[in-house]
Amino acid sequence: MPDSTAFLPSRPAWRLYLPLALLVLLGYLLYLPLTGYPRLVYDAELYWFISIYFHKAGSISLLHFHDAMRGYVWPLLLLPARVAQFYSGLPPIFFTRLLGALTAAGGFGLLGPLLWQAVRAAAAPLSWRRRLAFAGLGFLLWRDHFNFPLTDFPALWALGLGLLLLFRRPGCLGPALAAGLCLAAATNMRPIYLASVPFFLMLQWMLLPAGLSAGRLAGAVAALLLGAVLVLGPQLLINQRHFAQDTPLVLAQDANIAPGTLYCFKLLRGLKFQKYETSIGTDYPQSVLFFFDPAGRRFVEQQHLREFRSTAEYARLVLRHPVFFARLYLRRLFNGLDVQYPTPYIQRVYAPTWGLAMLNYTIWFAAGLVAWHGRRRLSAVQWLVLATLLVPCLLVVPTDLECRYLLPLHLLLYALLCFGWSAKWRPAAIPQRRLWLVGAAYAAFLWGCFVLSATTQAQLEYGGRSLLGQRLSPPR
Repeated sequence: MPDSTAFLPSRPAWRLYLPLALLVLLGYLLYLPLTGYPRLVYDAELYWFISIYFHKAGSISLLHFHDAMRGYVWPLLLLPARVAQFYSGLPPIFFTRLLGALTAAGGFGLLGPLLWQAVRAAAAPLSWRRRLAFAGLGFLLWRDHFNFPLTDFPALWALGLGLLLLFRRPGCLGPALAAGLCLAAATNMRPIYLASVPFFLMLQWMLLPAGLSAGRLAGAVAALLLGAVLVLGPQLLINQRHFAQDTPLVLAQDANIAPGTLYCFKLLRGLKFQKYETSIGTDYPQSVLFFFDPAGRRFVEQQHLREFRSTAEYARLVLRHPVFFARLYLRRLFNGLDVQYPTPYIQRVYAPTWGLAMLNYTIWFAAGLVAWHGRRRLSAVQWLVLATLLVPCLLVVPTDLECRYLLPLHLLLYALLCFGWSAKWRPAAIPQRRLWLVGAAYAAFLWGCFVLSATTQAQLEYGGRSLLGQRLSPPR
């Protein structure tokens, strides 16, 4: 085990980062009321509604919660705002915007830079320009998400905070306990983060300082597990009381899908649809935007697929058709990263999105340069951090994707660009021949991305769209 004190960020870093975080908070507080959303809708409204489940017959208890699809942690965190809304009479979206602004400021202004600094074992704090660039990219590509009380950002921030706590004073019981709380909260809010658990535990073990006694080692591991139990224990009691299920995990049972088959259901839809979005606008006839996959739909028909009874059945199909699935996964990965709208609920489907797309593709290209340059310098600890964050993304690639499902990968790309870009990489310092080669590669990359994106957007179910906002004929 390494001497993990090398991974500690400087203690006053968060104080240095706080002013910019407050600036981000102010920016969102000013911006979000201007977005034009009059109320909560769909899943956002549902999360707000079920937060009242804890109250029943004049008493409040965790065991009153009774939702088979969603965990209790996020509704519990929403409960104080729900109570304040009830007594104030203000619209719910007023409070969710306040929570969203705090979420954005905490993640982009503090947690993201602190975690990067810890994982990179950097003693010097990141400059305000780099941190502002990171927060700026988050704003440009995801800004309207913070109107709504969805779990995507809170769950990722919980996982990221757990990782940061592992790096802060490893071997101490308090941070280990808090890290366990954060890990369990992340899995309760987004069960896909269960895939992160093995790597999170291995990371804790690798970060424990050399020379600790067996008792201290066992105590640190036990503290982390205790933290997880404190979060998962109530979920176990909820499942036993309301659903007769002896599990501390979220049941994720959809009322319209057979119990235990949700992931298999999404795997089948992942063959038929390249991605999906949600609309609240009037320029599209349905609230859900399905982008067809012609090749996938032909494959489903040829294989006479009606359902997957297990993930093993799906895996056997993948092994029989490796080339087809490799191409399919690459397209799904592209589509999951291809942000066309900075919102989970689109107000205008047929709006120009080429500018946002171009920014996004430029981020990919530049982050790819940073990743390629540093590909051989990652330590085992850093690889484990990457696995903790990205393995859940691998599990959603085969499904019917929304861009927010790949949120850890999106933010990693922003961090690579903003925090990892070398100050030496200035055009004047690069040989002209190499500069021309990079420019040509960038132009070719942009062209390829626009072609792939246009192909996907043309497959929109009730009328394709161009990145210029034009309406196209429905796919055949």
